[in-house]
Amino acid sequence: MLRKALISDIEQIIKLEKKYYDRYSISEELLSRWINNDNFFVIDDNSKIIGSIYFEFLDEIEALPWYHEPINSLGDYAYISEIAVDSKDAMSLLFGKVLETSREKHCKAIIWLTGEKSNHDKLEKAFLSTNNFAIFKKVDNWECAPNYFIHDHSLWINKLN
Repeated sequence: MLRKALISDIEQIIKLEKKYYDRYSISEELLSRWINNDNFFVIDDNSKIIGSIYFEFLDEIEALPWYHEPINSLGDYAYISEIAVDSKDAMSLLFGKVLETSREKHCKAIIWLTGEKSNHDKLEKAFLSTNNFAIFKKVDNWECAPNYFIHDHSLWINKLN
């Protein structure tokens, strides 16, 4: 069942993220703020979280750091801030919610940032390639967290209009 994330889901979301992102997870504090920001959804399979996604709306296309504050804007672009899944089917279901919401809000496009090297990057890249996304630009020398730079990521775009 696809539903809005609850504060009580945080422990399972962290566990799923650590599996998806090779032992990395967003902090409990930031997850709480994102859940209260209204665009955080989970797939609940008999009380087990098997997918989660958080997205927000931006006025312009940009790559955001992992530790950013929730954005309450109703901008032209939906930005996938965080996703964690246990399957391609879960990713498709969550993306469907982003697509539906983006169309309801008359967004111009959906933006997704992903890399090249990690297993989750390869899963996302394959998904993006088959779901009307194209590389918008390469992201070089991006400080996504304090003193942590990435060099292998790209912003992908799915134009809705």
